[in-house]
Amino acid sequence: MLYYNTSATITLKDLDASERGLSNTEAYERLRIYGPNTIKVAGEPLWRKLVEPFANVFMFVLFMAMVLSIIQGDTLDAVIIGVIISISASIYYIQRFSTERILRSLQKHTAQAVDVLRDGVLTQQDTSQLVLGDIIILNEGDKVPADVRLLVSEGVRTDEALLTGESLPVTKTVEALRGQKEVYEQSNILFQGSFIVAGVATAVVINTGNETEFGRLAALTKQGDVVSPVQKKIDRLLSHIIAAVGGLAVVAFILAMVRGTELTEALRFVMALSVSAVPESLPVAISVVLVLGMRRMAAKKALVRTMRAIETVGVITTIATDKTGTLTRNKLTVQETWHAPHSQHTLKDVVRAAVNHGSEKSHDPLDIAMTDFTDNEKIPDTRGEMVANLPFDQEVAMSGNVWLQKGAHQLYVKGAPEHILDRSMLTENEREEAELTLTQLTSQGYRVIAMATTSLAKPIHTFAELTTKPSFEFVGFVAIADVLRPEAKRAISAALKAGVSVRMITGDHFETAFHIAKNLGMVTRRNQVFDSRRMHTMSDEDLSKVIDDIKVFSRVVPENKFRILSILKQNNITAMTGDGVNDVPALANAHVGVAMGSGSQIAKDAGDIILLDDNFKSIIDAMREGRTIFANIRRMLFYLLSTNAGEALTMVGALIVGLPIPLLPVQILWINLVTDTSMVIPLGLEPGEKNAMRQKPRRPDAPILSRFIISRIVLVALSMALTALILYAVFSAAYGEDYARTIVFCALVVMQWANAFNARSDYESMFSRLRIWNGAFYVGLFVAVALQMVAIFGPLQSLLHIYPVSIGDLVFTGTIAFIIPIVLVEIHKYIGRRLLKKGSR
Repeated sequence: MLYYNTSATITLKDLDASERGLSNTEAYERLRIYGPNTIKVAGEPLWRKLVEPFANVFMFVLFMAMVLSIIQGDTLDAVIIGVIISISASIYYIQRFSTERILRSLQKHTAQAVDVLRDGVLTQQDTSQLVLGDIIILNEGDKVPADVRLLVSEGVRTDEALLTGESLPVTKTVEALRGQKEVYEQSNILFQGSFIVAGVATAVVINTGNETEFGRLAALTKQGDVVSPVQKKIDRLLSHIIAAVGGLAVVAFILAMVRGTELTEALRFVMALSVSAVPESLPVAISVVLVLGMRRMAAKKALVRTMRAIETVGVITTIATDKTGTLTRNKLTVQETWHAPHSQHTLKDVVRAAVNHGSEKSHDPLDIAMTDFTDNEKIPDTRGEMVANLPFDQEVAMSGNVWLQKGAHQLYVKGAPEHILDRSMLTENEREEAELTLTQLTSQGYRVIAMATTSLAKPIHTFAELTTKPSFEFVGFVAIADVLRPEAKRAISAALKAGVSVRMITGDHFETAFHIAKNLGMVTRRNQVFDSRRMHTMSDEDLSKVIDDIKVFSRVVPENKFRILSILKQNNITAMTGDGVNDVPALANAHVGVAMGSGSQIAKDAGDIILLDDNFKSIIDAMREGRTIFANIRRMLFYLLSTNAGEALTMVGALIVGLPIPLLPVQILWINLVTDTSMVIPLGLEPGEKNAMRQKPRRPDAPILSRFIISRIVLVALSMALTALILYAVFSAAYGEDYARTIVFCALVVMQWANAFNARSDYESMFSRLRIWNGAFYVGLFVAVALQMVAIFGPLQSLLHIYPVSIGDLVFTGTIAFIIPIVLVEIHKYIGRRLLKKGSR
C-alpha cells in the first residue's frame, strides 16, 4: 500500500496498529516473522575470504619455489615451504577473524535507541527491534531508524540529503497526498537514514530493514572499507620496496648464474630472497594494530568511527572545544539571584513561568536547573494555564511561555541579559544598576540569565509574531554555574605541552568565558578572549589576522562556529567538538569532528570520534593513543625493513665478493617466518614513549619514516650484512661451508632479536626502555627463541640443513651478533637525542 496516499487513521488500521502502540507480545511475534530492523548488504563471499591470503605476489613466489623443489627432487624443502605457506595463511585467517570480531564489538557502542510506545507506555528500544506498526517519537537531531508515516508533526523538518541528494531541509506534514509521488515528494513520510533537524514527530513504522528506501539502495551495493591515509602511505612504500627488490632479484639471479649455480637452484634462491626482503605481513599487521588501537580508545571513552581518524587525531594542532559537558560536568545549578528593586513581579514566580519543559523526553539543562531551583523553594503555583511554549530563538536570544491568567495573556521570558535589557523599560539609573550587577556576576564565572515579562493582547506561538518591539518589565537575574571537570585543567595542560592549542567556543558572556578559561589555564589576559558579536563587521581577512592569538570565543552562534573553523583550518589541523544539530556544519568542516555521546544522532553521525563520556580528557587520551599507534607503525617498519634488508644484502654481498651462498633458501624462509611473525605485531603493541605528548604534531604530509630513521635502517642492514659475511668467511675457512652456514644462520636470527630491542624506541635508550613492560614483546621473543632452539637442537636440524657446531662458537658468535646492532643503534639514538635537544633550543 502507498501509505503517503492514505490518512493516518487508515494507515494504522492497515498495519493493525493503534495510537497506543503495539503490545509487547505482538511486537515480539512480528519481529520473529519479519526479522530485525537491520540492512543486509552483499558481503564478501566465503570463497574470496579463503583465497585472499594466497592471492598475492609473495605467495606466488613461494608456490613457485615449492614447485621447483619438487621438480628438483628436494621433497623436504618442498614440504617446509608448503608448511610456511599454510602457517602464513593461518595467521592471516586468525588476524582477520580477530579484527572483524573487534570491529563488531566496537559497533555495539553506536547502537541507536528510539522512543517507542508499547502498550501505551513510552519505552526505549534498540532500533533493530522495531517492527511494522510500532509508534515512535522522534526529536530534533534524531536519526530516523525506519521508514515511517507521520501521525503528528510539530514543525518537523528533515535532512534527506543521504537519500535524495537535496541539501536543504524538507518540511513534513501529516496530510494524505494524492497520486503517484517520487521519494522527494512524499512529504508525510520520514525515510530511514534521514535526520530530524527541527520539530517533534510521532509516526508509525511502515517499512524496516531492506524494505526501506535506504535499504533497497544499500542492498544493491557492496560494503567496502575506505583505505586510510596511512594505509595509502604504507602501500606506496611497499610498491617502492617491491620494485627495488625486483631489481635486486634480477641482479642476484645474474650473479648466481655467472657463479655457475644450477638454474633451478638459482631460481629457488632468488624467489626465497625476494620473499624474505619484502615485509609482506606488514599491511595485515598494521590493520590489526589500528583496530586494537580503536578498541583501546573505546575503552578510554573515545569511540573512533573510522581508521582514517586515527591518523589525523595524532597530528591535530588545535582543538576547538565546547564548554558545556566537555570542560564542565554539564550539571547546571542556580548559584545566585538578583531581583530588580523596581519590579512588581516576584523573581521566583517569573522563573517558574518562563521554564520551557518541551517534550516528555528531555529538558534543557538550563530549564532543569531553574526547575530544581523553584521546586526547592516550595513556591505556590499561581501561573494559570499555559497556552503557548516559545522555544529558544537565536535571533532574539530568548525563550519563554505565554500564560492565560485571570482572562489576560502574559508572556514570561528568559534570555541573554543584553537582549532583555535592550527590550526593557528602564530608567538610566536602573539600567546602570542592572549592568553593574551583571558585570559582578559574570566576573565570578556565572552564566547570567535575565528574566522579564510583558502583557499581550493575544497569544503568540513564536517570537516572530511580535510585530512591534514590546516593552518588557525587567524582573532580575539568575546566576547559574556549571561545575568544571577536575581533570579538564590537567588535560588542557597536556595538550599545550604537546604543542596543541586549545580554544574554547562558547555562547557565554565575555566575563563568564574569561573567568572559566582562566581557571582552566587557557588564558592569562583578557585580550585572549574574543566577543564573537564583532565578527559580523569583520572580513575573513581581518578575522584571520587576530584569530591566532585568540584562545576563547564568547557569545558564539552556530554561524560563527563554522566561520571560526574555516579560518583556523587555513593554518591548522583542527578538531572540533559538538553535540547538536547546529554543530553539524562545524563538525563536518573540521579535520576531526568530535561528537558528544550524549548529543544528537546527526552530530554523532557527522563526527569522526564520539566521546562516550563527553569529557575533554578523552580527546587528549585519543590524541596520545593516535601518536602511540603511529610511533608503533614506524617501529614495525624500521624493524622489518632493516632486518629484511640485512638478509638481502648478506646474500647479494656474498655473490658480489665471490663467497658461496651463506644461507639456503629454506633457511632464509625460516628466518623470515620466525622473526617477522613472532616480533612484528608485539612491536605494534608497544606502550607510548614518555615524551610522546611533549613533541609537536607531525606534519600531515610527512612521510611515515623520517630521514633519520631511514639512516638507521641503512646502518643496521649494512652492519648485519657485514657481520654475517665476516663470520661466514672466517668459519668457512676454518671449518667448511656447512659449518659456516649454520653459524651465519644463527647469527642473523640473533641480530634480528637484538634489533627488536632497538625498535622499541626511536630516541630513548634501549636500556631505559627495558623498564617499560610490554608483555606481548616478551611472549613474541620467547616464541622466537624457542623455535630457534628447536631448529638448532631439535628434530628440524635435517629439514633446515643445520650442521652440528660447537656450543662455544654459537655463544661467541651469538654474543657478537647481539652486541653489534645494539651498540651502533645506541650511538645513533644518542646523536638523535642531541639533535632533538639542539633543535628545541
